[in-house]
Amino acid sequence: MGFFKSLFGKEETPEEKKEQSEQYQFEVLTYDGTQALRVGKTDYGIACLTRALEIKEDEDTRRTLASALLHNDNPEGAQEQYEKLCELFPHEAAYPIALAEVLFQQEEYDMMQMACQRALDINAELAMPHYLLAKKATAQDHFEQAVEEATAAINAKDDYADAYQLRAEALFALKQVEEAERDVNFLLEHGCDTDEVLQQKALICEAQNKDEDAILYYNKVLEENPFFPNAYIGLSGIYKKLGRDEEAKKTMAEAMEQLGANPEDAKGLAEGEFVSMEEYMKNAYNAINPFGL
Repeated sequence: MGFFKSLFGKEETPEEKKEQSEQYQFEVLTYDGTQALRVGKTDYGIACLTRALEIKEDEDTRRTLASALLHNDNPEGAQEQYEKLCELFPHEAAYPIALAEVLFQQEEYDMMQMACQRALDINAELAMPHYLLAKKATAQDHFEQAVEEATAAINAKDDYADAYQLRAEALFALKQVEEAERDVNFLLEHGCDTDEVLQQKALICEAQNKDEDAILYYNKVLEENPFFPNAYIGLSGIYKKLGRDEEAKKTMAEAMEQLGANPEDAKGLAEGEFVSMEEYMKNAYNAINPFGL
């Protein structure tokens, strides 16, 4: 027996056999879990990855699990995974940032603030934590703070389009229309002509009593996204203000056709009930979910 041991190498110990078995199970579970997520079998994928992490800690697996939980409408589960990643990798700023995004979704603003600060403690030059803090401040109607944080994000990353847009929205809320317009113009000049940016430009033109310009930009919004309720409402409101009632009614009729709303509900529009229709149209938009989200 001793001869064969020396010839073929040392016999594996029970601990080594157990370790190899666990490694094999881990690899099978992570592979199956990842493949399941790719083909849309989310619950099975999450179960496999969860079981894999019970066998062995692995950064990529836990990160994949966190993302899967978030996309499976389980932000609490994702939060738990990102908190664990923050604990395991305390010098990696990406994890407190990801945690902050999840906490924002849950409106856990105090915890979100701490997560952003943790990321900045790791790397004070990051732009993303400031942007997230600006989002938090906007959600709480703290617009001056939103401007401050969005500005900090832009100072850290001078082409941060989302931060410019958020700062423009906050400045507009503070009635600092010219300052808001500078940010929006910067975005438009740099090719950031999304429907949200065009909508903000239309609102700014309207606030400056540049009604024809506002009409132009509202129409551009609808060219980009014909399912944008606020653009129809804004455009109709300007037509009504200018006494162009037929165009106002036609615009709202087009909105209802696009959003699948009941044409009978348009009867009150002649009396200018545009504000009361806003929620109705948004509900219709959400009901058809045009982008399948």
